Amino acid sequence: MNNKPTYLVLTPFFPSKDNFVGSFINDQLSELRSQINFNFEIIKLVSFFSNEKDYSYNKFNVRIFKVIDFPFFIFPGFFNKLNVLRFKKFLIKRNISNIFFTHSHVIYPALYLVKDFKNVKFIQNHGLDVLQLLNCRFSFIRRLQRKWLIRKSIQHVNNADINIGVSKKVLSSFSQFKKYRPKNEYVFYNGVDRKKFYPKKTVKNKIFHVGCVANFWKIKDQITLIKAVQIMIHDKIQIRLTFVGNGPTLSYCKKYVHMNNLSHFIDFLPVMNHHKLNVFYNKIDLFVLPSYYEAFGCVLLEAWATDTSIILAKNQGFSEILTSDQKKYFLFDEGSHEDLSKKIKNRMNHLEFFEFNSNYDIVNTVKDFTFNCINKFHK
Repeated sequence: MNNKPTYLVLTPFFPSKDNFVGSFINDQLSELRSQINFNFEIIKLVSFFSNEKDYSYNKFNVRIFKVIDFPFFIFPGFFNKLNVLRFKKFLIKRNISNIFFTHSHVIYPALYLVKDFKNVKFIQNHGLDVLQLLNCRFSFIRRLQRKWLIRKSIQHVNNADINIGVSKKVLSSFSQFKKYRPKNEYVFYNGVDRKKFYPKKTVKNKIFHVGCVANFWKIKDQITLIKAVQIMIHDKIQIRLTFVGNGPTLSYCKKYVHMNNLSHFIDFLPVMNHHKLNVFYNKIDLFVLPSYYEAFGCVLLEAWATDTSIILAKNQGFSEILTSDQKKYFLFDEGSHEDLSKKIKNRMNHLEFFEFNSNYDIVNTVKDFTFNCINKFHK
């Protein structure tokens, strides 16, 4: 009989064979599994109307739990008592027991579902809108439910044993809420798996090649990067830009490129797996992430791990791990395509090499997490 304690993970995102969303969680858990002797159970939280079914990925059994809720993030948690009761029965039915840790990714619904559990509770926050106050698409409803959502969510966070952020910037976002009283806080930087992302000999393009990997959301601000490259093209500088990703602002960016006769210089690729991404990072000369609302930015570590030079906007979570010298080369004024264009030109002429910081190898970030968080409660 297996008497190992259970490490229960609740998350709304986890990768599958056909979808790579949540790969960073899989990478963290894979490394954690190699460092601690626990049974790992992954619960993927989806809409009640989802067609997803249980599946296996990377030797993890991923169980699907369907959450009853109003649509469009309207009064999330309104049915929490019912969902908690359903969730407990769900665990019993699947023989998931002896739970020592619950590790919730995002506060709602993950942390809400384990509110009555007597085990050690971790909550890990991945975004800057830590209480998900901006999630509802209707501004009137957002204002109406704001105080209610703050009160409920802060209660749950204060009840957790450790509140985890993927950067100091994320944890500092909680300071605006007066009743925030965490038991413990911990910064768990998203490390990079060096077995997946590493320098590789490839044939470089003759023309300076800039790459960007990100979802096409407004906050990712790909349009600023497009306009920065547009300035350089007008100045007769030879440059090529490739985007990888999809999302709601993709069509707008494609239209802008077409309308401004930039299609010969800028192209768009769909989401790709780790193997193809590693090749992509190695082929480009410079990786740029123009986001202006970035909790951390796993893709920056991935690119850096391949010895590819990087640029990002100022005041983002990733800038915390940079030295003063690196900040001079790596950072541009957020939202400014003029400053970004200057930074890219500078990197073309002076492509400084900064060795990857091994502290952010996932082996080491997880080792630190094990020492500071796991061993705090389980020897």
